Amino acid sequence: MTTFRALLARPSALAALIVLAGVAVLTAGGGLLAPYDPLAQNTSDVLAGPSAAHWLGTDYLGRDILSRLLAGTRLSVLAALEAVLIALALGTGAALIAVFTVSPVRWVLERVFDSFMALPFITFAVAVGALLGNTIHAAMIAVGILASPTFFRVVRAAVLETAHSQFVEAARLLGVPLPRLIATHVLPRIVPALLVTSASALAASLLVVASLTFLGVGVQPPTPTWGGMLSSDLSYLAVRPANPVGPALAIMVTVAALGVLADRLRDVGSGADGHAAGRAAGTVSAGTAGADGTAADRTATDGPAARESAADGRVDDSAAAPAPPWPLRPLGWADETAPALVEIEGLQVSTDSGAPLVRGVDLQIPRGASVGILGESGSGKTMTVRSLLGVLPGGVSVTGGSIRFDGRELTAGEVSWKDLHGRRLGTVFQDPAAWFTPHLTVGSQIDEVLRRTLGLPRREVPAARAELLAHVGLRDAERVARQYPHELSGGMLQRILLAIAVSGEPDLLIADEATTALDVTVQAEVLTLLTRLRREHALTVLMISHDLPVLAHSCDYLYVFRDGVVVEEGPTETVLHTPRHPYTRTLIADHTVFGLDAAHPTGAAQAAPTRQKEAAPL
Repeated sequence: MTTFRALLARPSALAALIVLAGVAVLTAGGGLLAPYDPLAQNTSDVLAGPSAAHWLGTDYLGRDILSRLLAGTRLSVLAALEAVLIALALGTGAALIAVFTVSPVRWVLERVFDSFMALPFITFAVAVGALLGNTIHAAMIAVGILASPTFFRVVRAAVLETAHSQFVEAARLLGVPLPRLIATHVLPRIVPALLVTSASALAASLLVVASLTFLGVGVQPPTPTWGGMLSSDLSYLAVRPANPVGPALAIMVTVAALGVLADRLRDVGSGADGHAAGRAAGTVSAGTAGADGTAADRTATDGPAARESAADGRVDDSAAAPAPPWPLRPLGWADETAPALVEIEGLQVSTDSGAPLVRGVDLQIPRGASVGILGESGSGKTMTVRSLLGVLPGGVSVTGGSIRFDGRELTAGEVSWKDLHGRRLGTVFQDPAAWFTPHLTVGSQIDEVLRRTLGLPRREVPAARAELLAHVGLRDAERVARQYPHELSGGMLQRILLAIAVSGEPDLLIADEATTALDVTVQAEVLTLLTRLRREHALTVLMISHDLPVLAHSCDYLYVFRDGVVVEEGPTETVLHTPRHPYTRTLIADHTVFGLDAAHPTGAAQAAPTRQKEAAPL
């Protein structure tokens, strides 16, 4: 409706819509509006000029041109529409398969559609007509096949952009089945591209249909079509040069209207996306916008939980424990005699070109422990975790080593990642707003996980959703569920992500930079909530961050990554207070120099360790 209202506000788009509405009416009932039978011949009144009886005159058989024009609209437009629908189905379906399938199938599809583009429309349609019979449907199948590469290329580009977005990856990690993911998360996002392409393709198909019927392909006289009317009047142009004007204008005006509509749809789509992005950025950056769009005053004396509660009225301080003084004492290292939940040995990850990203990483996560991975950007920590999750980006693969989860090898295919996502593996990410599908309400996305991943019946989902939201400190569950992601603050979205992640009672919760995009007060709340959930659900936690205070707050054991290798590991207290590797000492020194201690130069100078200038050996 928003797009339609935006079109109505543009005069050119409004004019195009009026023209196309008229064409639609004639397509549906043009034969009923015709003043004469379009097939009736009157040999005593052939090639008559325009008159009160025949507004556009008569043709060489005395048939009323206006009646034939009105009746011919139906076949001309429906034939073009049939070709577009064939192209849409074939091109869009193949594009979706190409994006979500393996590389060999993708390569074959791309080569097939490239070959279609080399075939001429008219010649191919005539050949298909000779093969399948000279019918309009056979001709439109040919036209649809040759028009499908346009849809394939446009849709594939749009789907690739959407499929690589964070909210689609989040849905996959939460266990949403692929057909459901495509139907609810991907297709709605490419509707603008489909509308623009369809309008352009319909205009082109009208011209092709007119050309084919002009040549007598698919439709035989005396059936009226716009192209056939042009053909029948060619021999009599010297006598009645105005006879072709009617069908020619019908073709030209309709094609022009479709072209204008396609342009305006493209303009509106670009403007709407920018507006939505700006609105989302403005709301999320405020961090405290409530359901009604209002924001509360933030004062220096308010606690973090109280500030978020005042802003949106939905954070329950009684449900979430108050943030403790920093730093929080860890829960303690797990039983070292217990078998490891995750064992990674000699992991190697490389690009298709052979560039190494992870080089022989060994890592263990005991059951019940909270393990942290520390490292700068590009150190290999995210690639290691993506290998564990089975969601490495395109062009990157595991080239060596072993990943075992609960004793079963993942790289050898002993267990499917699809069976782990959302059930035994829970995930939380940075920038929570980017991990929610923008066009779906928060409640529908929670319901999707509860129904599709956990198998809850529809009638039990609302109660389970309310319980989940209350569990992470959000009250007024129905009101929250009706909101879209851009209407909620970053802290609330991260709470909801945590709720979704623990809903399947996973064995391992992976928090990848889960607090990076949040301000300090909300960050403290999320870390406190994460600690509480770990206690209540007996979670094993793997945290990835470059933020030392976050890992010190929450982790029992640390791995320090650099250039794709582990340079140091050990209990958190040992690594942070008595680091052995020069790179670890550099990280701690940088934090001391540029962190909170920098506000007290004297104390910092006495307490800061000596910063290592040399490059850490690999």
